[in-house]
Amino acid sequence: MQLEDNGTEPLSSSRWSCNRWEVMPRPLKAPFLVPRQPKTALGWSMQKQRLIHGWTGKQVAAAFGCSPSHISRVEQGSKPSRELVQFYEDTFEAEGLLLSLFEVADHAAEQGRRRVGGHRPRLHRAVPGDASTFLGDTIPHGTLMEPGQVFEQTWTVRNNGTVAWQWRRLERQGPLTGPGLISSLRYVDIPDTRPGEVAEITALLKAPTYDCSSIAYFKMVDAEGRLCFPDNYQLGLDVLVRVAGQRPDIEDG
Repeated sequence: MQLEDNGTEPLSSSRWSCNRWEVMPRPLKAPFLVPRQPKTALGWSMQKQRLIHGWTGKQVAAAFGCSPSHISRVEQGSKPSRELVQFYEDTFEAEGLLLSLFEVADHAAEQGRRRVGGHRPRLHRAVPGDASTFLGDTIPHGTLMEPGQVFEQTWTVRNNGTVAWQWRRLERQGPLTGPGLISSLRYVDIPDTRPGEVAEITALLKAPTYDCSSIAYFKMVDAEGRLCFPDNYQLGLDVLVRVAGQRPDIEDG
């Protein structure tokens, strides 16, 4: 799924909660999202979890032991502590989704420096006329997986701009593996795609090894590793799976 240009999800989007799908209402106000900063997607998701469960910011602040203004700043895009994210996870039964987002936000600065050889990355603007449209994927959100299951996700996108895509790849956002995370390679090749053509992009992935929900994000980069759409689509293409059970550390027999 791709977020709209303003960072919001379509009305028909939904989330997995309490073992059922619940339709997400449109937010009462536009989220404070900055596509270059993954932590803003994390803050907005934390706010959604809180609102779904009927908590106010003051109630969260009192329960966690901080000021309401701190909760407001976090939900508007300031980076939270891992402890606060874990509090939201436990309190609002996020099943690992917020921690997945936190890992992306936590590694964003390092990942940006790695793209430019360890230096502070300069702002990069998209090529005029470059655009994409998300058409679909093969693994719907919330698909149930076995612990450690290896699977493929294929995204279908259209080059609806005027710029040909050559030597492009999807880059995984955040760490490639870890507890409760979907595992993947850093890059996924994108076939050369002329304006108006449709591309199918397939990633080989591995589900977490224990009971949780996990989401992984990928964004398109050019041959030099620069983000192709730095100001659009927030975190790009994603895959969200749910794991039931736990794989033993040592196989019997």
